[in-house]
Amino acid sequence: MTTTDKRWYLFDVNPSTPPAFEVASGEAFTLEVRGAFSDIADISTVPTPFTPACDGHPLAPIAGPVRIRGARPGDAVVVDLLEITPHGEGKTAILRDFGVLRREFGEPWALACPVKDGRAWFGGRIPIALNPNLGTVSTMPTEGYKPAYAGPYGGDFDQKDVRAGSRVHLPVMVDGALLFFADPHAAISDGIITGTGVECDATVRARVELEKGRKLDRPILEVDDTVQVLGFGPTVELATEDAARGAVEWFVGRTGMDRREAYMLLSIVGELRIGTSPRPVMAARLIIPRYVIDAAARA
Repeated sequence: MTTTDKRWYLFDVNPSTPPAFEVASGEAFTLEVRGAFSDIADISTVPTPFTPACDGHPLAPIAGPVRIRGARPGDAVVVDLLEITPHGEGKTAILRDFGVLRREFGEPWALACPVKDGRAWFGGRIPIALNPNLGTVSTMPTEGYKPAYAGPYGGDFDQKDVRAGSRVHLPVMVDGALLFFADPHAAISDGIITGTGVECDATVRARVELEKGRKLDRPILEVDDTVQVLGFGPTVELATEDAARGAVEWFVGRTGMDRREAYMLLSIVGELRIGTSPRPVMAARLIIPRYVIDAAARA
């Protein structure tokens, strides 16, 4: 199943946004996910992201929403990202009043980064290895996507490891889940200090499994041989606290380990990553090696 619906943008989707199509649990589908700047001719016209000025602005087209047959609040979905294929004329930018050094780099600026020959070409001249990912994988929150932008439902959390081969676990908050994707990158770093990576169009193939009655209070990523627990907050410190607390609780629930021991063990083996650059809601994740989870569960 495919769609090329281009009507909706990241900053105005809500539970009344009509689904592009419906799938059953276990069904694979393909989406064309357009780049954040696909409908932006002049970067200087882009308002500061995550402010009211962006409401209704043609920034970051979404793909979907995809209705998951039988999904109800209190369930969970697991999104298998099977393929992410970036293509076209990528772009990176400095946006108005955005990024880590927004006071030092105040003027909007953009560079073309075409995606060709298996590379993203910064400014058309410096080859960068591709690491395609999706900045946004989300179910629909009950109040609509504004104003939080990232949270238990997923959202625009910009985690580098949300790539082909990963599994994204998300809670269902409205009937049908209304899963949507946005913000594909040909290449991106953890932290994304300007707030942008190589923004580009991408073809995404995914499969969704519905898990009835599974309680989930935050996104969980499975990537290679790790489990990654996400946390959110209005500052980096609070986002890392939330990720750490969530990881301890998840680990204890999975292994039965004493909470104090779990906290100490995760301090030794857990890797902390900051995903998003400064914005109203920050996102972080704690990466736990699966072999440690398995060993603790057996101990």
